[in-house]
This record gives sequence, C-alpha cells and structure tokens, in this order.
Amino acid sequence: MSWQEELRKLDEELASGRLSADDYRVRRDQVLSSAVGQPDNTAAPQQPVPPAENNGAAGDSTQVIQPVSPPQGTPQQQPPPEDAERTQAVPPWRPQQPMDPGRPPYGQPQYPASPPGGFPQAGPVAPAGGFPQAGPVSPAGGFQQPWNAPEADQTPPWGGGDLPPLVPSGDPGWVQQGPESFDDKSGNGNTKKIIAIVAAVVVLAGIALGAYLLWGTGGGGGHEAAPSSAAQPTSQAPPDPLAVANIPGAAESHENVTTFNAVPGLNYLNSNELSTYSSAGAAATKYVVHHLDDGNTVVLLLTEVNSPVAAQNAANQLMSIQIRNGASRLNDSPNGVYATTIKPKENNDAQVRGHYAHGNVIVRVEVSGKNQQSAQTDFSNVLASQMQVLPANA
Repeated sequence: MSWQEELRKLDEELASGRLSADDYRVRRDQVLSSAVGQPDNTAAPQQPVPPAENNGAAGDSTQVIQPVSPPQGTPQQQPPPEDAERTQAVPPWRPQQPMDPGRPPYGQPQYPASPPGGFPQAGPVAPAGGFPQAGPVSPAGGFQQPWNAPEADQTPPWGGGDLPPLVPSGDPGWVQQGPESFDDKSGNGNTKKIIAIVAAVVVLAGIALGAYLLWGTGGGGGHEAAPSSAAQPTSQAPPDPLAVANIPGAAESHENVTTFNAVPGLNYLNSNELSTYSSAGAAATKYVVHHLDDGNTVVLLLTEVNSPVAAQNAANQLMSIQIRNGASRLNDSPNGVYATTIKPKENNDAQVRGHYAHGNVIVRVEVSGKNQQSAQTDFSNVLASQMQVLPANA
C-alpha cells in the first residue's frame, strides 16, 4: 500500500469517527516520515496543459503549476517552454472554512514533509512576493455574500451533527477570549455593574436598619427589649446624723429644740456641762424624752460639735463632772461609753448616765427612777438600742 493510500485511509477513519484527531496526527506524521525518500511510482506523469485560447494570443495563455514538489528521487517532468509573461490560472475564490490547524483539508492529496534540504525545485521559482495573481483581487474585508444566498455549512467534516457549527471567519467574536473580550465591551456594561452594586449596598443597609429597629430597640415582632439589670438610681435622703433609736413609752414633744442654743432654757444641764458643750462647738441638737411603763424616764441629748476628737474629749469631761457631783463610774459599760450612776436619796431618784462619741456627735443617754436596779436595767436596754443606730467610735 502506497503512502497516499495510507493517508486516504486515515482521512476516511477520521471522517467516520473511528480515529481521534490526536491519533490521526501521530499516524499521519509517521506515514509522511516513512514516505520521505521513497519514489512515488503510482503518481501519473504530469502532462503539460495546452494554452487556453484567449483571442488567439499565445502570450495570454495560462499555465498550471504543481503546488508541491514530489518526493526526492521521482523523475521530474520538465514543462514545455512557454512565454515568460504568461499568467497562472487561479481557481475561483471560495470562502475559507476554519479547520483544525493540525489536520489537512479533507479530500485533498497528502504529501510527505519536506526534507531538511528541501525538495528540488521544478520550473520557475516563485519570487519573494509571490507570482502575480490573475483574476479579481479580494477586497480587504472579503467579498460580500448575496443577501439571499444560503449560509455555508460551517460544520467540520469530522464532527457531524454532534458539534456546533463554527463561527464564520468574518465574525471576530469566535477568537475573543481572555482580557481582550472585555476590552470591546461598551461603557454601558460597567455602568450597569456599578448600578447593581450600589443597589445591593442600599438593600443591605435597609435590612441592617430594619433589623436594628426591630431587635435593637425592642420594637415589634414580639421581641421586647430586656429590662436593664441596673436599677434606676433613686434619690435618697442622707442618713440623719442625730438619729434616735426606737424607744418604748410615751414621748414628749421637743421639736422646738434644733440647736444647742435652746438647751440652756430647758434647765437640764448645769453650768459646767453647758461650758463643756460650748467649748466643743455645739451646734445642731436633738432633745428626746420618753416615759416608760415602769415609771422610769429616758432622756437623750444628741449634739454635733466641731470634730470627732472634740466629741471624744467632751464625753470624757462630762463623765468627770458627774463623778465630782457624787456619781460613781460603771465599770461594765460598753467600750467607748463613759457611764456613771447615782443612788436614790430622800427626794432624789436614782440616775444612770452615759456619754460617748459617734463621729462628731456627743450622745448622752440617761435613765432615772425610784429603783436603782430598775433604772440600771432600762439604761442598759436603751443604750444598746441607741448604739445600733449611732455606734460609739472605736
């Protein structure tokens, strides 16, 4: 089997789909490589083409030139001498169909690959610019197809009906791939993209705002804002520096006594006691009197002075005044309390007094009654209650 028949067989197998394009190229290259240097005994000798009649002028006849030289070693047919100015016959122009670059045109004869030195040239050698072309020249944009002409079949011969038709070569869209395909787009596409992005941002912003109004502020949807764990601060009155404990019995009204200036008119303190309070800087004062059910009387005198030190010194001095007037000190008194007692005599009742300092306040607690033991018991109870409200300085 000659190499031309093998190539024809390969073409038939490729057209029928029994052979893939890659296998076809490999086998075709093998056939062409093996055909190099082999004589082609099957090829018919080239016969010179008689000159065509053109108004009887021999100088205008055409000559058919072989497209490709035969393999090396094949006897060359010398063309008959002709006029050097004869033109070549050019076949009518046909639109080119895009085909696989590696596959030769279907149905055309195949030739072996050129050897390194090239085939010996037969006949005149084509100049650098090529032989002058006869007949009409195709314009730059190609010939226009008539408007009513049927479209050419763009389907490759090996694809059949399974592959889409190829785009005509006149349409530049079939080769637009990669970045150049985007360069040809007009500005309208970019404008549409920008508008779409802005619209998406606006929609997302609206959704975020709606979610904030719905859940962030506790409005609607059954979702209520959780109450704040921190209680709202309420205005509270500052604690009373002259607070008085809850004392049983009937109370006398002495609301008019608010400062120490009203104390001398009560005839309750002697001159030494009044002097001690005044020296400490006595100012705001509260005077309380309760009559207990057992007949004993409770008296409380609370007075603010200049400082805690002044209150502490005044409490100690007041105890000394009591002792000088015949009272005895109670050794079992609570810490910080300077307490004394006076036994009953004739028309004088028993008395138990105590002085202590709470901050800058002098607290005086006194219980008097007919019975010494009863007065001392009531004193201990009232003193304990008052120290819970205004404890003594350490």
